[in-house]
Amino acid sequence: MPRDWQVNQMFDRLRAEEILGKAAHSISALEFCHVAARYLVVDGHLLSSPDRAPMTHDRGVRPLQVRDATLTTTGPAWRYALSTFGDSGELNGCLVLYASTAPNPTQMIELRATARTTAPGPAEETAGAHQQEHTALLSNACDRDDRLRILSKTVLQLETRTSIQNALDGTLTAPLGQTTSRESLIAEVLSVLTGRPVCTEDGFGNIRATAGTNSGRPYPRPSAAERSRTVQLWLAFGLPVKEPRRLVAMVLPDTDVLGAMCLLENGRPYTADDVFALEYGTRLLQVELSHRRSIAQLELKLGRDLVYELVSGMDEETAATRAEAMGYDITGPQHVIVAQWQPLRTDDTVVVALRRTLRELQTPALVSRRSDITLAVAAGDPLDTELFTVAARTLRSATGAVGIGGPSHDVTQLPRSYAEALRALHTRVHSIDPYGLTRYDQLGIYRILDMPGSETDLPGYVEEWLGALQSNDARRGSDLVHTLAQYLDHGGNYDSTADSLAIHRSTLRYRLKSIRQITGFDLADPETRLNLHVATRAWRLRSARQR
Repeated sequence: MPRDWQVNQMFDRLRAEEILGKAAHSISALEFCHVAARYLVVDGHLLSSPDRAPMTHDRGVRPLQVRDATLTTTGPAWRYALSTFGDSGELNGCLVLYASTAPNPTQMIELRATARTTAPGPAEETAGAHQQEHTALLSNACDRDDRLRILSKTVLQLETRTSIQNALDGTLTAPLGQTTSRESLIAEVLSVLTGRPVCTEDGFGNIRATAGTNSGRPYPRPSAAERSRTVQLWLAFGLPVKEPRRLVAMVLPDTDVLGAMCLLENGRPYTADDVFALEYGTRLLQVELSHRRSIAQLELKLGRDLVYELVSGMDEETAATRAEAMGYDITGPQHVIVAQWQPLRTDDTVVVALRRTLRELQTPALVSRRSDITLAVAAGDPLDTELFTVAARTLRSATGAVGIGGPSHDVTQLPRSYAEALRALHTRVHSIDPYGLTRYDQLGIYRILDMPGSETDLPGYVEEWLGALQSNDARRGSDLVHTLAQYLDHGGNYDSTADSLAIHRSTLRYRLKSIRQITGFDLADPETRLNLHVATRAWRLRSARQR
């Protein structure tokens, strides 16, 4: 055998091994597959390189020669034979590739391109007609069809997702119309885009808004343990969590769960576009809920500061300006409400409950907290027992006391209403029934009894019980207050009262009838008689001092 021929053969093999090694090195940098074996063409046959014992790949690779193909496997893994070519376009080797799953079309294009770019060196410029024919073979119609199909699919996907983004972005600026909230509008648009029912939840799993569903809850409320599991899966994978009857995406900006967005099942499998729309809608919902929480926290802080100043004493002009900035009308009748729940709470749970209660009762108010007592400045006339009933239901606890001060006709009277509300609260707390609501104008004789932390209000007490009679006497020149005082001093005895007044029994009966009509009081009620008797005694003392 000529020596020159042997040298050329050795050089060709070294060149083939170099090309095969470069291709293997480039493909090894790809993340979706790796090289399992290499083969060189020697005397027209594929032999393993480097030399090793026969493997299961060998039997499937050797008949292939000049074409790439997927190799058969016994499991779910993917094996592939990829040919490499020399400077002149001749077959010089083959790589066997391995992956746990088959690459997608885009990855296959990248794989072939990586292998081909490592083959020709400087000899490319002098390649002959055989190399040109082989290059044409590599750029066959199958590759073009793959590229066109992938490109069309990508363009269509981009167009679809752009339209989804535009539709959902529009919910942030669109007028609400008949929609109750921005949250509901996002749910409605998402339902239209996906063709599925949609629900949004608050941080506790309560449904806040629905779209495309019938009345009633479409799935059971998740327990605390179930919600915790969903949160952990969301944090671990960053993907919507599949749960029975729904796909859930969490609104979790930091460590606090603000809510969730749910796509409900409708008999069709979830698509990639459904998941994209759910995730994008959830991001918009997160913006809305985070903004809402920030506003609520700011209102709480500003409202707390303003309430402190109002009940401590504030001029009308400054109060009106500050209240208007918060959207609250401080003009007109106002009154102060104070509340305290057992066990004592130093967080904002009672603040939130009282705010919700007043909103449900359609009573505008500023609500704050001072230590363990919640206080509010509320518009309109003082509320009644319904306030306590709704607050207790909201808090799911009736172990609380509420005191309501008298009406204030201007800002300067709010400190007085605050003191009255505290007195009413303390009276309730220290009574036989410590839980419930007490209004200051219902305190009766307790208004003039000394109690810790309060001042007596004798003039107001007399005005409350005898004011109507005093006005009538002053206007008509009658003497009904004196008649009432004599009647009570004589224990309600007609004869002795008539004698002390030097009038007939029928005249006394007529005067008492007038007293009942003017005051609206039931003189037979023991509590009423006690308060009237104390008030008439105080009236006599004041009249004597004035004389």
